[in-house]
Amino acid sequence: MVLTINTNPGAMVAQAAFRNINSQLDMVSKRVNTGFRVADAKDDASTFAVAQGLRGDVKGLEAVSSALTRAVGVAEVGLASAESVSDLVQSVSAKIIQMSTDALSAAERTAFEADLVALTDQITNAISQASFSGKNVLTEGTNAVFLADTGGTTISIRGQNLDAANVIMIAAVVGTVTGSTTGAAAQTGLTTFENAVNASLGQLGADTKEVEIQQELIAKRTDALEKGIGALVDADLAKESSKLQALQAQQQLAVQAISIANQAPSVLLSLFR
Repeated sequence: MVLTINTNPGAMVAQAAFRNINSQLDMVSKRVNTGFRVADAKDDASTFAVAQGLRGDVKGLEAVSSALTRAVGVAEVGLASAESVSDLVQSVSAKIIQMSTDALSAAERTAFEADLVALTDQITNAISQASFSGKNVLTEGTNAVFLADTGGTTISIRGQNLDAANVIMIAAVVGTVTGSTTGAAAQTGLTTFENAVNASLGQLGADTKEVEIQQELIAKRTDALEKGIGALVDADLAKESSKLQALQAQQQLAVQAISIANQAPSVLLSLFR
């Protein structure tokens, strides 16, 4: 071995090993701290680019999911209100039957008419209050259209026009039931409205189910994409934590190696004693 005070090959080797260990330690520490094997383009440019593209797809699906959530809200509020109207129609029908007799006194008929008016008012309120996020599918008569996927496909909640049918029903029912003849006429008017309500229930129920199925599909696609992103960029923290401990031990040994290598020139001093 050549001893010199100008060049210390042993120290140079030890320092190179120390730099390499520090570089690996920085990389593993980054993975442990971020949870990502590929946290940015410097780690793996191509993989990061692919992951970013997939993240963009996830953002798009999240926007679609938000639109579908609003669609479900519009449909469910409309459906619940239509169901309430259907129940009230049965009560109106029962009241008409009670009024379809000449045996009622004037006071009794007045009381029944007040009940009938109250019931029809409740129907009107149920229809007018079937609004979600500014959209009422029971009164506007036009379809509520929502985004269904990132390709621009849409899905619709079919609009109903129970408001207009309700006005006709009220005109046929309120203040017209004075006996069996007028009771039959009122029942006919009520039946027309009931048929419209039932048709609305069928359409809204089908539309709600269709939106929920699409919403579930979007959720599954989002989950699959996120799983794929994780497979590309997530770090195995158990593995990385083991590496971290090993590299920390190697770092300490490298420091000792440098210290030992730096002591080599001092051996030359013994030659001059």
